[in-house]
Amino acid sequence: MQGKPPAALGSGAYVAGVAGAAALVAGFAYDAAAPLAVGGLCLGIVAGGLAVTRSQLLGRGLTSRLTGAVLLALGAWVTWTGVQSGAGARYQLTIGSVFVAVVGWAVMVRGDGALASVDGTREPRATLPRTTDGATAGDGRRQQFQRLVDVGVIVAVAYFFYRALAQSDPSSWLFGGLFLVVFLPGTRSQVRLTDSGLVTTHYVFWRVPFDQSQTPWTGLYGYEATDTRLRIAADFGPDRVYDLARIDDVDRVVAVLDDHIPRL
Repeated sequence: MQGKPPAALGSGAYVAGVAGAAALVAGFAYDAAAPLAVGGLCLGIVAGGLAVTRSQLLGRGLTSRLTGAVLLALGAWVTWTGVQSGAGARYQLTIGSVFVAVVGWAVMVRGDGALASVDGTREPRATLPRTTDGATAGDGRRQQFQRLVDVGVIVAVAYFFYRALAQSDPSSWLFGGLFLVVFLPGTRSQVRLTDSGLVTTHYVFWRVPFDQSQTPWTGLYGYEATDTRLRIAADFGPDRVYDLARIDDVDRVVAVLDDHIPRL
């Protein structure tokens, strides 16, 4: 995803760190603070993904200042609490949560810079079907394997969360949340053809928008259309390959491609 952490992931870390630190400094028990942090992580990823793909909210200076002000207020609260109660194990864990929030904030407000060239107000001229990341639309076996991996991730996360609830184990909440973030199940991509290039939206859990990027027409050197498939060839990275039968309006897609890149 553009070679760096997406802003939505930074948003998740920010909310998780703020929620965890606030819960700890407020005196919540560990087995209550951990699920708050994991819940904040999931909500932050969803909110960040929607902000990135549906608006330019994260790229605005006001948003950066407001979220930064929350961090400053949280830091002052944590510092005052540490001075009053001493730097015990709880305080050290709180400092770690604040650090996660600061890193998440930096990724959130700077990671959205890659989207500056994406014109969110420009309507797509054509849309290609969703594909599983790492596989082409015509690679059925690869997609089936990816679905099995997704099911395995969900089962593992469910086990960790069940153990956390059944045994009041904070570490299980944290391991489940970490496992969820690392393997973000159901990642798919959808490409939209615009006047400026290909705009790719990445989704997790099959439907939740997560990240967005743009490939200009100059980054493509042509396309190939046969009776069964469409291939869009890129200068760098893998080609995009689609089953022709899955494309809703093949003639429109081909017409847009003809306007910008040569047929191979």
